[in-house]
Parts: sequence; C-alpha cells; structure tokens
Amino acid sequence: MSRKKTELKRSILMIMVLSVMVITGFLLLFVNFRFIGQKSIHEDAKAYRTRHCLAFYPPGSDSLKAAKDLCKGVKDDRIYDYTLIPYGDYYLVNYGGETRFFTDKEFRQVKISEISDEGRKIISDYVRYTFKKDQPDKYYDADFIRSINADSLDLESASFDIEGDSLNCHLPQYEMDVAIPLKYMQRALKMNFGYPDELYRRPVYLDPDEDHPVICLTFDDGPYFWDEPGKTSTEKIIDILYEYDANATFYVVGNMLEDREIWADYQVYALLKRSIGNGNEYGSHTQTHLRDLVDYQTAKEISDEINGPITYMKRLMNYEMKTYRPVEGVFDESVLEAQSVPAILWDVDSEDWLSRDVDSICERVIRDDYESGDIIIFHDIYDETAEALEKLLPELVNRGFQLVSVGDMLRYFDIDPSTISYFYSPNYYE
Repeated sequence: MSRKKTELKRSILMIMVLSVMVITGFLLLFVNFRFIGQKSIHEDAKAYRTRHCLAFYPPGSDSLKAAKDLCKGVKDDRIYDYTLIPYGDYYLVNYGGETRFFTDKEFRQVKISEISDEGRKIISDYVRYTFKKDQPDKYYDADFIRSINADSLDLESASFDIEGDSLNCHLPQYEMDVAIPLKYMQRALKMNFGYPDELYRRPVYLDPDEDHPVICLTFDDGPYFWDEPGKTSTEKIIDILYEYDANATFYVVGNMLEDREIWADYQVYALLKRSIGNGNEYGSHTQTHLRDLVDYQTAKEISDEINGPITYMKRLMNYEMKTYRPVEGVFDESVLEAQSVPAILWDVDSEDWLSRDVDSICERVIRDDYESGDIIIFHDIYDETAEALEKLLPELVNRGFQLVSVGDMLRYFDIDPSTISYFYSPNYYE
C-alpha cells in the first residue's frame, strides 16, 4: 500500500513538474520579459501587447486600432508610446512618423459630422487637382472640368477620416481619395484644431507633359469697383476663370483698390480672398497709373509708386505680392534698381483696351503657335473681356493648354522670382 502511495506521489510530482515546464514554455513563448515593468509617460494609458510589441494608447477604445496597427508584423521588440499635443479643442495623438490622429478631450477619435459650402468647394478643388495629376486624359475637357464643382459633389456617399494633419475624403462618385490639409478645412468643418487663419489658395498641379504648354493669363488696371457688388467685370472674370480651372495674375492699381465709393472694405477683402482661394494671384500695377515709371525723378518716387498696392495688400490681408507690371510695360535700369521684385511683361496683347470688341479679342488670342511661358495681357475693367473669356477659355482648355498665373509659370520653369529683375517669357531670351 505504501509502495502504491509512493508511486502515486511520484506521478503527481511528475505531472506537476511537466505542468510547470509547459506553463513556463508558454510563458517563454508569449511573454516578453523585456516589456515587464515598462510604463507609459501617461499614468492613465492603456497597453496593447504582442510577443514582440508593446504599444501604449490613450484610454478609449477608438485609440486601440492605432496601437494594433503599430504592432502589426513587428518582430524586433519595439515599444511605442505617444505624446499628446493640444490643438484647439482637440488633442493630436502623435506616435511620430505617419501615425498621428486627433481625439477630443475624452480621447474619442474625431468624427466628421458637417461640411459647409466652403468645404465642398475646397474638396472639389482637390478633385480637379487629382484628375489633372492622375487622369490628364479626362482633365483637358472643358465640359468635364466645369462639371466638377461644389454643387455636383455627392457627399452622401462619401466618407471622411482625419489622419495626421489631413482630412481624408473617400469619394465613390469619382472612385478617388483626396487628402486636404486640416488648416484649410477646420473652418469648413466648424471645428477648431488650433491652426492660425491662413489664406487658402487651391492646389495647382503643373503638368510636365510638353503637349500641355503653360500659358499665363494676366489682367491689368483693375479691380473694377464702380458697379454694385456682383455686377462688376472683375467679378465676372474671377468666376469665369474658376469655372474652367484657370488661374491668372491680376496687376492692380492702388487707387482702384482704395478710392471707391460703392464697395466697403469688407467687400473688397471678401472678393480678394475668394479670388486668391480660386487660385489667382496679385501683383502691383503702380499706385496711380498716371505716367510711365521712367518719368519719375528719383528712386524713392519709383519705389513708392510700385509699392502702393504692395503695402495695401500686405496691410489688408497679409498678402505678399511677388511681381509688378510697369505702366505701358516701360522701364529702364533705374526702375529695375528701385524695386526688389521683378517686372513682368507680356508677349501676347489681346488689345481688349483698343477694340472693346469680343470677336476681335478672341481673334487676337486664339492662335496655334503658343509655347510654354507665353504671357497674355488682358484688362479686367471691361465687360467685353469677360464675354470674350467665355469663348476663349473652353477653346484653350480643349486644346490642352494649362492656364496658369505668373507665379505658377515661374515655378514650372524653376525660376525664383527673387533672382530676376524682369521677365517677358522664356522664349524671349532664346
């Protein structure tokens, strides 16, 4: 009897030893002792563990997915911790690199519930940009470009998520995803991420294909503020340009900006902000436009005349003009030396100022021998110019031209405006 008991005890002991060995083996397989005792910098953080990964995440189930994504496929014993960065009414949870997301103060990931008309417009801007970049065979079609606008967006089928500093928009309507910087979308989302107010200018893709030359559209002598808001030639031109995804540079006269009886300051600001948001840019066409710059006696007089609109736009909306256009295109070395930004001239004159006739304007501008960098001069103070653009822009788009501002053209040719004193077109210097 005692012998059987002894054998039973030995069997039980062996089972216990084997059990300990099995448990220890499992522990060795599934417990990484390097992670034992490791803590987050945040006292209330939760932890997600795999055999070779330890990821801390803010309390709240929404954040668990990011931790799991970090650990997916990791086999080299990594530890991830996060930092919390206050952004307005939210936190940016930052793991470094690409893994960043926003939560509210209760650590719930931010959800998009409302997008304003301004936001719809910005989304449509990025859709146009993406088509030009990824599907140019569709882009150079005036009717197609016109069809992409804020009103045509189907946001009912769309979905949105915030990742890092971007709003990702998933758009089944176009089988497309676009990422838009939150700094431009926070107001449109009615959410405060703490970004300072910044002038929005829609993204502009410059197609490097030589079959799609860049042509600069420029407008002098405006803006025209002598009609009621909504009825001016300047506004019509800004709207027509945007309709066909075209950008332009407006060379404005200081007195036209400032000396007005009908428009209030806030209306001027709103128009300029909308125009810049549409992709246009602004340069100086002198303060008074009364005489050629070469007729002034001193460098200070020349500088003051050029700097009038530059100073006004800087004060009004913190906008920096990068170029100017001398009156009548006349300049000499003394004019160039008096100003640090370059003079921009032209090589195609629409002569809208001379003919004031829609057909004549179109006849002068529609030509077959455009080359990249050609600059066309118009004037935005004439209704006839706006009417001519209704015919010109779809024709130019359908022929595969990129209609851009001076700044974008210089960027296309990798020219820093601060390194030149004047510019006609790249072909002028050949």
